[in-house]
Formats: sequence, C-alpha cells, structure tokens
Amino acid sequence: MELALSPDVLALIGVTILTAFLTGRMARALGIPQVVGFIIGGVILGSSFLHVVPMELVTSLGFVSELALGLIGFDMGSHLHFNTLRRLGRSIAFILVFEAMVTFGLVTAGVTLITGELTTGLIFGALATATAPAATVDVLEEYKSAGPLTTSLLAVVGMDDALSLLLFSLAVPVAESMFTQHAEPPSVLEMLEVPVWEIGGALILGIAIGLPLAFYLNRIKYRSDALVVSVGVIFLCAGLASSFGLSLILTTMTLGVVIVNVAPHNLDCVRVSIEQAGPVLYILFFALVGARFQVETLLVGGLTLSIALAYVILRSTGKFAGAWLGGAIGGAEPAVRDNLGFGLLSQAGVAVGLSLSIADRMTAYGAEGEALGTLVITVITATTFIVQVIGPVMVKFAITRAGEVGKAVEVETTGQGEEARCQ
Repeated sequence: MELALSPDVLALIGVTILTAFLTGRMARALGIPQVVGFIIGGVILGSSFLHVVPMELVTSLGFVSELALGLIGFDMGSHLHFNTLRRLGRSIAFILVFEAMVTFGLVTAGVTLITGELTTGLIFGALATATAPAATVDVLEEYKSAGPLTTSLLAVVGMDDALSLLLFSLAVPVAESMFTQHAEPPSVLEMLEVPVWEIGGALILGIAIGLPLAFYLNRIKYRSDALVVSVGVIFLCAGLASSFGLSLILTTMTLGVVIVNVAPHNLDCVRVSIEQAGPVLYILFFALVGARFQVETLLVGGLTLSIALAYVILRSTGKFAGAWLGGAIGGAEPAVRDNLGFGLLSQAGVAVGLSLSIADRMTAYGAEGEALGTLVITVITATTFIVQVIGPVMVKFAITRAGEVGKAVEVETTGQGEEARCQ
C-alpha cells in the first residue's frame, strides 16, 4: 500500500522525528549512544505500543532507508584512505574473513545441534554473518572517533555485507537441495552469479560515478554547491544500485573511497555537506527501524526461543572470537585485535531482507518449507531488535577502550583551512 504525503502523513513524520530526537537525547544523557534512543522512540510510536506510526507508513517510506544508507555508505568510504588501508590492509582482510567464517561455523553447528537439521543450521549460519553498518557509523560519528580501530571497523562493516552475500549464495542453495532430498545442488557458477553481479557491479558503478564527481568537485567554490552536487550524486548512485540489484552500501562506499583518494582536498567540503543533510534523515531512518519491530516477536517459546538465544550468543561469540583470531594472525595492533569484535554485533536490513528471501523460496516446498520460513523470519526479527539495542552500546565500549573517542576533532580542526574555500 502506497501512502501519499498528505498533511496527516507529514504530521506523523514530524512527530516521529521529534519523538526520536527526544528519546535520543535522553539516551545520550544516560551515557547510551543516541541511536539506541532513536530506535526505542520508533518502537514506542509503532504498532507494539502507541500505534501512532502504522506499518503502512513504515512500508511506504522505504525509500528513506535507501537514502540514509546511501549517505552512510559514502561516509564510510570517505574515511578509507589508500595510505591507511595499505598499512592496515593485511589485518583488515584477515579480520573480515575470520569473523565471518567463525560466526558461520559456530551458528551453523549450534542450530544444527538444537534442531537436528543441517539445513536449518546452514540457513541461520549464512544469515548470522551479516553486519549492519548504519548504527555503527552513527556511534562513531556521535563520539568523533578516529584511529586504527575506527578505520578497521569501517572497512570491515562496509565489506562484511558483500562477504555475507557470498556465503549466503553458496550455503542456501545447498541447504535447499538437502531440504528436498532429491534435487541436484546448483553448480558453483550458478551460486556465484548473483554475488558476483551485486559486488562487482557495485564496485564498477561506484568508480564510474565517483571519478567524474571527483574531477567536478575541483571546480566547486561554494559550500551550497557542494551540498547539492554531492548529495544529488550519492542519491543517484544509491538509486541506480537499487535499480540494478547491486549492493547499495558497497556502491556508495566505493564512491566515497574514490573521492577521498582522488580529490582529498575537496573532501572536507563534501563532509560538511553530508553532515548538514544527514542528521534528520538518520533520525527518521532509525525511528522507522524501531517502528517496524514487532515486540511480540520477542515473546517466543519452545524451540524458537532456544534457537533465538543460541543464535544471539553464538553469533556474538563468533564475531568477537573471529575478529580477535583474524587480528592476531594478520598482525593487527592490540587495540584493534582486542576491540573490533565488539563493533560487529548490530544486525538489520541485510539479514532481515535475506530472511524474507528465504521465506519466499521455501514456500515452494509445501507446509514444511513454510514452517521453516516462518521460523527464520521470527528468529531474525526478534534477534535483530536485541542486537540493534546492544550493538551501539558495544561500539561505544570498543572505541572508548581503544582510546579513540574524540580523536576526530583534531583532524577536523586541521582541515578548517580547506573548508574555508567552500563558503
């Protein structure tokens, strides 16, 4: 159902933004990352409590997620300088691979033991690898974090969805063939077709749009012009990624990487523009994330509750242990090795989207397939709410423990001379 932006709907959007802003301030006053307050504000207004924001409105405003994720992806990429990546690249690569593979292995094994079904274990193992970057980035921005841990965390959460998509594309077809007990598993080429398109296409699109933007930014003299051009191009990039079925986060992240490395002297102007355009959009985005959650999904019992608890515990353990192990093998600094895993707990859009995809695919296998699809959606929805609240708190803990809180302020101060030309 599509809702027109009538006065009533616009009023609801206004109420949502203001409520989320206030709950975010309350969270900050309690020493909790403000993004947790934004989400809780959305939950309060949603169908679980006050019923102020109907699910139809949340659905019709789905484009807000794409706009916000486009800005978030670009912001992530704009912090990834090639010089820094060359220095940290080995440790980042090892952390990325190990945090995903250890998580996949632990969740697959645990859910298989609980259910007695390897099919179910493989599906949950594949879903567990996905990490939500939005809440993580918001916390890093709120606390002005900068340093090796911050850079490594941005790189890992940015590329993690691409790796999780690859694992999902490999594991789920195998699980489906086991579920039917007679179907031939697809070939490796067939399983790789989708992730190669989504990942490779995202990189190509981000570079193809990023290079012209970088050169054009050299001609921009005013901050207002930078705001219009940069935000317009980011939204264009996000829209094209969605239209072509590419990874939205990876596309806009690539765009940011191109800008920071091809036109670094223009980046301060672009960042100021993003900081002006982003906050209201981010607040609405996280509030809608909260409004989408159905608190009653947490009231599960029996097998579903066992799977949900095991999923949260094993996923969290896998993320931390895998990141630590990858950091140790890759030679990461102790501050990165010992803390990065705490920043990988959030889970949102990608995992939920993939769970819906699984539910649709499993309906073709009758009542048993539908039951499995329902189980997957219920567990992922319930656990997403839990880790979306816990995740930002753990990100704050990680950057505080690593001593990187407030470090970005120094960098911003040294860049003020460059910003002056974008008045």
